[in-house]
Amino acid sequence: MKRTKLGVLALVGCSISMMAHRAAADEPVPPPASVVSTAAREAQIPFASQNIQNWQVVDNYTVLIQDRGKRWYQASLYGNCINLSFTQRLSFVPNPSGTFDRFGSIRVRGESCPLRSLVETAAPPKKSTLPDPAAPKKPTAAI
Repeated sequence: MKRTKLGVLALVGCSISMMAHRAAADEPVPPPASVVSTAAREAQIPFASQNIQNWQVVDNYTVLIQDRGKRWYQASLYGNCINLSFTQRLSFVPNPSGTFDRFGSIRVRGESCPLRSLVETAAPPKKSTLPDPAAPKKPTAAI
């Protein structure tokens, strides 16, 4: 009789444990806070052929783009876009709807460089208009 009660208790305990495990597995696990807070929202530039006003190359992987609304975007590329740092002309290839987003690409000297992401960002720092201290000084004329 003791063995039967012990067996029933063990069976009930296992059933409760399995139900608790299933309930925990059905609940979605939220992502860590660090992932949620650092994830940037993907951006779009509508009517890219008329709406992109300015651009600035950061390196062979990144281009900053300004639209006519004076908003800046950071375009991150999938890989090294050769000659990007040395080019004076870029082509922005939008998606079929005419919107420039992460499905677009940048064309540099015939090379297509697909975007990994396009996110809104702050404007780049302005270049200083102060004279370069290392530049040679012009002689002043004595009066």
